[in-house]
Amino acid sequence: MVLKALQAHKMEVSWEGPFTVQEHLGAVHYLLAFPTSNRKPKVYHINSLKPFYSRELKVCHFTAQGGDDAEWPEGVDYEGKSDGGVQEVNLSMILGRMQRQQIKELCTSYAPTFSATPGLTEWTYHSIDTGNAHPIKTQPYRVSPQAKTAIEWEIQDMLQMGVIRPSGSAWASPVVLVPKPNGEIRFCVDYRKLNAVTRPDNHPMPRTDELLEKLGRAQFISTLDLTKGYWQVPLDESAKERSAFITHVELYEFNVLPFRLRNAPTTFQRLVDGLS
Repeated sequence: MVLKALQAHKMEVSWEGPFTVQEHLGAVHYLLAFPTSNRKPKVYHINSLKPFYSRELKVCHFTAQGGDDAEWPEGVDYEGKSDGGVQEVNLSMILGRMQRQQIKELCTSYAPTFSATPGLTEWTYHSIDTGNAHPIKTQPYRVSPQAKTAIEWEIQDMLQMGVIRPSGSAWASPVVLVPKPNGEIRFCVDYRKLNAVTRPDNHPMPRTDELLEKLGRAQFISTLDLTKGYWQVPLDESAKERSAFITHVELYEFNVLPFRLRNAPTTFQRLVDGLS
């Protein structure tokens, strides 16, 4: 494999190959040719090379069906909302009968894990550092009657899960319903003014290309998708006050980490780092 610069972005690189070694030129240079191309062989330094390992691709995939985070069908119909459960786990048809049975038994032994209700971690919490900034209050945006119904349904859902609570905060950010290409909508809070006075958190974020390189010769790769992952991270008391959002009904504040807050990805990354 050869590490080469991208044509569109010269400052970015990616691995290409496999190439065939035609000749060893000195201690650190190799003459390489691309087997499926008419391009002329080219000399590369050893620092840009790594071995290529060929292996049979086997993918074992199963997912739990359900809506995306904070989404609901058009028309504000919550009756079809998923409650989670092992029965909603889909197993790939490429698995053998014995493999499917083993995964079903494994999922059943951890049945409480397959829930549409988010849990709550004790490994970390999120704080909002606004320094000496004065509280920022914004009036709720005007919305249609259908949007008001959607907001009311979502608030009741979040109250039942303990995600939010009524608030008396001096801070207030407005609610926004964001349309999606498929006709659905997403409940969001416009935290732009709050984010503008929030001090940044420079926790290091991993690079995707480096993570992929670490896979090396792995034969099996597992992925994990948490149910409303951000909502599984608690807020400290000062952050709850600053997370307050205003609607046509009342003022509420989050007990857990909401979406679209500044520094939210770094806090979630700390949780992942702590669990890995």
